Amino acid sequence: MRHVPILVLTLALTLPAAAAAQSTMEIHRGAMFAGGQIAFQSHELDFPAPTADGSVKTVTFDPQLGWFFKSYLAAVAGVGYQSVSGDDVERDRFSVTGGVRLFQPLALLHLYLGVEGAFHFTSYEAGDADTLDFGLSAPLGVLIPLSRNVALDVGMRFTKIWRDNDHPAGLNYHSFLIDVGYLGVQAFF
Repeated sequence: MRHVPILVLTLALTLPAAAAAQSTMEIHRGAMFAGGQIAFQSHELDFPAPTADGSVKTVTFDPQLGWFFKSYLAAVAGVGYQSVSGDDVERDRFSVTGGVRLFQPLALLHLYLGVEGAFHFTSYEAGDADTLDFGLSAPLGVLIPLSRNVALDVGMRFTKIWRDNDHPAGLNYHSFLIDVGYLGVQAFF
């Protein structure tokens, strides 16, 4: 919840620019957009004794491209790389995604909702523990036009990932992730 004031402040500061840019930003059939995510996370884990404390660092690079085959519907594709390193874990994850997004202009904003599928290949440093996971994601957000070709992307991401239950190293899991307060930039051309 501490991110809510930052989002409100960001919206308050960008709405005047959005009002000026709205008249010139148009999404039409054949238009393309580029966006995605570059992120760095660092976690310090403080476990009760006798377990040792730990730290984990994550770097994510996840570019996406989209193409509007209707003025309100776009195909989206992307590739991604994530590196996780810590005291007890070392892994690299490569992913390929694809899906569709529905866009709806509304006054100064453009709302969007999408469905995207992904394959995630994870390579662990420890032995033969590589995995191939499948995931579904539902991005939901608002585009705030900053200029004719650039929009601020504020939203949420709901992601479900499944792993094969017969993994030889016992690394079986199903995860459900909710990224609230997603903030990015999309360029339209």
